[in-house]
Amino acid sequence: MKQTCTYTIYWTLGRLPCSEETNDMGYALKKVESLRKSPSNRAICIASENPDQIGKMGVDAVVDGKTPDGEKYTWVKRRAP
Repeated sequence: MKQTCTYTIYWTLGRLPCSEETNDMGYALKKVESLRKSPSNRAICIASENPDQIGKMGVDAVVDGKTPDGEKYTWVKRRAP
């Protein structure tokens, strides 16, 4: 059974934390745009989870240099000098 994605909008009104949930991404984006127009609103963001996701985010296993789907795993963390 396919679940719907829920978007949670968070913001602060002065020092008061606020939030609102919606299943409509378009509404969530318009709400954030509207909230950002008022200087009294701060720390405005949207969070969501994909209910159809399985496994961990990113690559959760690399065996013999390959990901679980057989693709070659080439990501290397580069450090600044």
